[in-house]
Amino acid sequence: MLTKDAKDKELYKEISSLIAPMGFRLVEVSKTEYSGTASLRVLIKKDGQEITTDDLESVYNIIYPRYQVSLSRDLELEVSSPGIQRVFKDVLEFGIFTGSVVRVYSVKNSSYIIGRIKDADFEHVVLSDYLIEDRMEKGDCIDIPVADISKAKLEYDWEAKR
Repeated sequence: MLTKDAKDKELYKEISSLIAPMGFRLVEVSKTEYSGTASLRVLIKKDGQEITTDDLESVYNIIYPRYQVSLSRDLELEVSSPGIQRVFKDVLEFGIFTGSVVRVYSVKNSSYIIGRIKDADFEHVVLSDYLIEDRMEKGDCIDIPVADISKAKLEYDWEAKR
C-alpha cells in the first residue's frame, strides 16, 4: 500500500531543499544507524533528463559533508537513480514522475492500468493514453482516486521506448 508521509519527514525535507536548486528531485531517502555508523540511501531524479554519474557525484558532494558532521563521522552514503521499473512507495512519487509511463493496480477495476502520468496530487492520479489490461479498454484520459490504487510502478517498454 502506498504511504502519504514522505513529504512530512524532516530528513526528506532537508535533503530535498539541498538538491532542488541543482535541478534534482528527491524520490526517496532512508537512514539507518548501527554501531556508531550512519547509513544514508538517497534516490534522485532529474526532470526531463537521465541521471548521469556526474549528477550522482554532484549530489553526493553536497550531502556528504553536511551529514558526516551531523549524523556520524563514519557515514556511508549511497546516491543513485530510482531505476527504470521503480516500485512506488509513496503517493508523492506520482508528482515526481509526471510525464512517465506507470502501471497501477486499480482495486475498483480489479485490473492493472497502464498510462502516462498527466497530473497527480494526494487524492487523484490522472493518466493519459491509458489501457485497462484485463478489458483491453483504451482511452484518452482516466482519473483514478489514490485510495483505489493498491500498488504502482514505472512501466518500461522493452520493445520500443515510449
